[in-house]
Amino acid sequence: MTPVDFSIVITTYNRSAVVERLLQALDAQGERDFQVVVAIDGSTDDTEAMLARQRPGFDLKWVNTHCTGYGLALARNAGILAADGRVVAVLDDDSFPEPGFIAAHRDSARPGVITGGPRRPSDPADTRMMAKVERLSTLPPLTPKTIRTLDRERPDLFLIENNISLLREDWIAMGLFSERMKIYGFIGQEFFARARFLDLSYQYNPAAAIVHHGEMEGDNGLQRAGKVRQTRLAALLRPTLMTPRHFRAQIAWARARADGAPEVALPPWRLQAGLALPWRWLRTKAAETRRGLRDRIRRSGS
Repeated sequence: MTPVDFSIVITTYNRSAVVERLLQALDAQGERDFQVVVAIDGSTDDTEAMLARQRPGFDLKWVNTHCTGYGLALARNAGILAADGRVVAVLDDDSFPEPGFIAAHRDSARPGVITGGPRRPSDPADTRMMAKVERLSTLPPLTPKTIRTLDRERPDLFLIENNISLLREDWIAMGLFSERMKIYGFIGQEFFARARFLDLSYQYNPAAAIVHHGEMEGDNGLQRAGKVRQTRLAALLRPTLMTPRHFRAQIAWARARADGAPEVALPPWRLQAGLALPWRWLRTKAAETRRGLRDRIRRSGS
């Protein structure tokens, strides 16, 4: 097989028809020198059979975690480690690339820099997502800034881990995605907090755009009420895992896994949660409240 320079990891759960349409959209990009790794999050539908029928113009392979419950981080990690490209992007199965998506991510990759693109909603009435896209679009294109600097200068930004790319070696060096808390609403916030701790940079590439369908009932095997409950629980618990001690342990774990060595044990966190919760939870809620107030002020002035 000819080596590829760019891999896309697509995570999916019970969405065979959607993934098939996404593969067709990628085939229509006109590029051929790239790879797609479909990371199956324990699906029980015919996703694997569908993938076996495909004959795309790009390299296609898949991994299946066979996990139960919410295993998004597990699937993403398996996909990244199975990827062969020098640059690896992660994409949810409900996110369809716009023309130029592949070249934009591949050609703008830099060491130690997370590249992110717009995630435009398919429904223009989705004002919440549109506001996030509009705020990102005010960043100067392809101008890396550390996450720490962005947090200070642009606290109104909301960075999302769907539609981002890194050099494969940087994915591993920064610790991949945390599998510690298998609930909805934990992964992205912890990921960017760890990127901030490591002083990684983020650059906005407007050409690396996708169209996102928006939330649907049953996404990830959860109804909306279940997502709300899990998001609230994650907001309460995730600050206990966003500490230097846990970040370092996560990085050591990822390096060991990439090297095929026995997994490094991650430090326990439940016993210390009671001590850490009050001030960290209040700090998180204060930041969310400030962001909400800024959104309301912006909407009332427009």
